[in-house]
Amino acid sequence: LPTPQVEARTLAMLHGLLHQLHAACSHLAAGARAFPGSVQETAGHVRHGVEGVQASLASARSFQDLSGRVLWQSRDAVARAQLGLEGLLEHLGQHTPLPWLVGPFAPALVEFPEDVPVDMSKWEGCVTVG
Repeated sequence: LPTPQVEARTLAMLHGLLHQLHAACSHLAAGARAFPGSVQETAGHVRHGVEGVQASLASARSFQDLSGRVLWQSRDAVARAQLGLEGLLEHLGQHTPLPWLVGPFAPALVEFPEDVPVDMSKWEGCVTVG
């Protein structure tokens, strides 16, 4: 059996990870408003599943507070959330223009003709297409 200190740190880490995951899912659901209804629905289901896991584990102060059923339901909810996220990523990859996916963090989006040699040293840090 783990010591009480290890157990407390592990549960605190779990709560922190769930909080971060919930924040990311909330952000994802808010950003999905620009996409078709099916994408919005999937993002909402992912967020809802994470909220359920967070709620069911929030009151746990020790591993004894976590029944086998709660752990199984949490694992199932996380697996469904993962499948939903994979579906969202697949949809985005198939239906979203590349500049939207690259976003503002790319210094430049440059296209080069395939038959013209290019000195890549002057383009360091740029994203190339083509």
